[in-house]
Amino acid sequence: MNAMYSKSVTCGTPGCRGLAEYKVAASWSAGRFSELKTYGLACADHSTQTYNDALSRRKVHPPSAEEAQGEIALYRFEKGKANAALEPIAKPD
Repeated sequence: MNAMYSKSVTCGTPGCRGLAEYKVAASWSAGRFSELKTYGLACADHSTQTYNDALSRRKVHPPSAEEAQGEIALYRFEKGKANAALEPIAKPD
């Protein structure tokens, strides 16, 4: 059995030292390979900013014709929990 990653993860916002509480991500696949593509990790204070930044980056860098990508969503980041087990939560305001 593989041990899940269990180190504390901080918010990805420059200068923030808060712990990541949210993952901004979208389902992604290319051929037979699929994963939850992470756009960023954020504390509660920066979750909306990180979500909006992800939407902006996706407009600049859309998926290629070979890729399929779902809607960007906010997920509760749970240390040690596999991405496949994460469920999207409400979009930030």
